[in-house]
Amino acid sequence: MPNPRPTGIMSLLFWYSLALMIILIWTVAVMAIWNKWQDAIEKHNFSVMGPFVMWKTDWGKKLIENIAETRPKLVDFYGRIAVGITGVSMFIMTGFLFFSAWLVVDRAKDIHLEPHMLLGLPGLNPLIPLWYGIFALVIAMMIHEFSHGILSALAKVKIISLGVMFFVFPMGAFVEPDEEAILKIEKKKRVRMYSAGPASNIILAGVLTVVFSVILMGSVQPVHDGGVGITAVGDDTAAAQANITEGMIMVKFNNTNVSDYRDFSNAIANCSANQTVDIEFYEKDTESYFVLPVTLGDKSDITNESEDAGLGYLGVNTFSLSTDHFHPIGEPDNINDVGRSMAIYFTLPLSGLSTVQGPTMNFYEITGFWSFLPENVFWVIANATYWVFWLNLMVGLSNALPAVPLDGGYIFKDWLDSLLRKTKAKKAKVEAKKFKRHLSRAVSAEAITQTEADNKYNVRKINIMKRNKLARDKTVNKVGFLLALTILFLILWQVIGPKLLG
Repeated sequence: MPNPRPTGIMSLLFWYSLALMIILIWTVAVMAIWNKWQDAIEKHNFSVMGPFVMWKTDWGKKLIENIAETRPKLVDFYGRIAVGITGVSMFIMTGFLFFSAWLVVDRAKDIHLEPHMLLGLPGLNPLIPLWYGIFALVIAMMIHEFSHGILSALAKVKIISLGVMFFVFPMGAFVEPDEEAILKIEKKKRVRMYSAGPASNIILAGVLTVVFSVILMGSVQPVHDGGVGITAVGDDTAAAQANITEGMIMVKFNNTNVSDYRDFSNAIANCSANQTVDIEFYEKDTESYFVLPVTLGDKSDITNESEDAGLGYLGVNTFSLSTDHFHPIGEPDNINDVGRSMAIYFTLPLSGLSTVQGPTMNFYEITGFWSFLPENVFWVIANATYWVFWLNLMVGLSNALPAVPLDGGYIFKDWLDSLLRKTKAKKAKVEAKKFKRHLSRAVSAEAITQTEADNKYNVRKINIMKRNKLARDKTVNKVGFLLALTILFLILWQVIGPKLLG
């Protein structure tokens, strides 16, 4: 797969500055308008929380309540499944973060991650296209919040309002339940309610994987049998000087057939700087071939590594001309191929292949059932489907992490509290029995009456329960806080670690 698309520092600073300016203008405008016309705005069910604008409505409440009331067994069954899905995701994601932290230590020089790439927000994360990202994020949040709402209604928790949240663009929907009522319901019901959101996102992501991989991409074929597609051309490189552009298909490099990315990588590894090579390309429109002579650059000029001095450098990003990366459930021969296919499919945004548009469309042709659609229309549908999958998966998995205020954090705290309650209950019973024997001896010695003994026992029992509850809450809150800090550190370590160790 290709390396990330090269980006000039000035271009990056421009987009950062533009994004910051838009956010500042939005925030100042929102606060100014709110301060001046708050009463009039509130009459239309709008409210402001910092830079976020929320529109609240009762629309949808009856639908949520009707689903919970008319299908209680089905909703309850779904809640049980959701706990399993979210629980497994919680352990997988936590394990993945620890594994990623180890990779940072082991391969610090090979990892280059910027802070904005940790954010799943369209417009701030350059990997997420703006309009596809907004569309997908709104759907992900609607699914997430409505799932919470249905399980809340089943638990008889009042739904105060529903609505849409804006931050420059629509950021998603929300369901506002009665927070005090949530704290009073049974733990198992509360855990199901918290689990429903992440699980629904993950389930939808699974469904859309089938839709994208089988139903849509089953009609897509590469325009040439073998070769590599040019996805990016670096400025002032040998490729740019030879008029090589995005969308071109390389089939031969220096008289060596190129059927995939590995062939190209091996071929250029045997070339030296300033060497002139012939590169053969395939032209889709005319179904013909043509050759361009290219004088290679010096790789060390790009990498600044002494060991690269004298090695040939073309200056392009490429990927194998294939649709395998679009088929995680395609035709793998063994379990290793399944894992590799899924990993490639999940990381398509890193390779720039998650949104097929512009010159990249030159690599494919639409056949079969979907051939009646114009190519642009087909790719809009396919790209939207992929991004709805991807952002649902990210929202579901990230919310499963055991860190408050994420759903997984509240689930973990309830699970830990239940575990501590069982262990401390045994100690409480032993303590109560000892005190009861002491009171029995006092009654036998006629030091106190049986009624006094019963009263003392009941008071002690209540005090033991209160003491255990306070101790449990303290332990749960402390462990939950430390775990949340650990998760935050593991996430930030992906950015900080390579800079400290590289």
